[in-house]
Amino acid sequence: MLDVQSLSKSFDKKPILTELTFQVAAGECLVLLGKNGSGKTLLLNILATLVEPTSGTVSMDGIDAFENLKQVRPSIGYIPVAFEGYPELSVVNYLNFFVAAYKLERRERVDAIDTVLELMDIQHLREVKIGTLSTGERQRLLFAKTFLHEPQLWLLDEPLTPLDPGGQIEMAELLGELQAMGKTVVVATNRLEDVRRLCGSDSHVENLVGILDNGQFAAFNTFSKLQQDATEEHNKGNFLTMYL
Repeated sequence: MLDVQSLSKSFDKKPILTELTFQVAAGECLVLLGKNGSGKTLLLNILATLVEPTSGTVSMDGIDAFENLKQVRPSIGYIPVAFEGYPELSVVNYLNFFVAAYKLERRERVDAIDTVLELMDIQHLREVKIGTLSTGERQRLLFAKTFLHEPQLWLLDEPLTPLDPGGQIEMAELLGELQAMGKTVVVATNRLEDVRRLCGSDSHVENLVGILDNGQFAAFNTFSKLQQDATEEHNKGNFLTMYL
């Protein structure tokens, strides 16, 4: 379980995130919704242990993340909104770099790469240079890279935004598969349609939605509960916007 308690972050004494407390269990997905500048990406960076909070704690399975970085970081997979790859590097060499960084035994590396290429259905791109990949193919490569070390916590910044409609459906299904595997998933987005895609009637599980506004949660609950509350306020048609 991801457990965040009283988390705050300030820069130059200006508060960006304020007193955030929430939990996301194994097999659950939290969708963070908010306008640009609301603190979504900063929160993901803190959960990924890339930025230390000003106050508060982040724990995984009862282990304080910032006091046990070496123990916790192998359990975290972070997929940023922008692909930071090497255009002249082939897909297989890109993955080889990471299996070496993850310190997998040499005899395990080939099998690990073959497995993630097959899992993401990009075996045919094995020798292709990253610079020639489409946006959807790059997204699949990022997932393949992340699967190499089998993290428990998956953090994704705008994973549906760069994809075409078909790719968005596939990505939503993949995130559902991660949950079925018992992974903890946190997704950040500024698009209402992404929330409906991940949490609406097509979703097979009851996902959480946290709506960030000025660094605080304007609302935090299951999608269906937020929808129910908004319906009671006679705003069903565009219910998420009532919190923004």
